[in-house]
Amino acid sequence: MTASVLYQKITAIGTFTALSNADADYLALDPTACTGLGDPALRTTVYDAPGEDGELIFPAKDGQQVITLVGDLVVTSADSGSLDDYFAAVDTLYASLKTALDALKAAPDDLVTAGGSLKVWKFGPCDDEWQTYWTLRVTFSLIVDVFA
Repeated sequence: MTASVLYQKITAIGTFTALSNADADYLALDPTACTGLGDPALRTTVYDAPGEDGELIFPAKDGQQVITLVGDLVVTSADSGSLDDYFAAVDTLYASLKTALDALKAAPDDLVTAGGSLKVWKFGPCDDEWQTYWTLRVTFSLIVDVFA
C-alpha cells in the first residue's frame, strides 16, 4: 500500500478519531500535502580512515521518521445556517484535535492506518490557517517512537 493511500486510511491519531465523513465533523487529511509515512530518513556513518586514504563506512541505520499531516476541518453538523453555530463547531473540532495532540507531548500513542499502527509523539506545533472563509486547514507533525 502506498503512503498516499495510507494517509487516506488513518483512523486514529491518539485519542482523535474524527477522520472520516462517518462523523458529522471531521479532519479530512489531504494526502497530496502529507509526508513522512513512506520511509524514515537514512543515517549513514562515514569517518575518515585514520592513517589511510578514503573513509570507513558503517552500515546505514534508520533516522527519525517525522510524519507531517495536513488537512481541512470539515463541519456538517451546523445545519441551522447560523455562522455562530458553524464557527462554534469548528472550534470544538479543533479543540478535540489539539487535546489529542497535546496528550502526545507526555506519552506516545497510536497513529492507526490500514497498514498497522505506529507509536508517535507530538513533534511540532499544530498550525491552523483559514484557506477560505469556510475552510480551516491544520498542519502538524508527529515523530515515530521506535522503542514504544
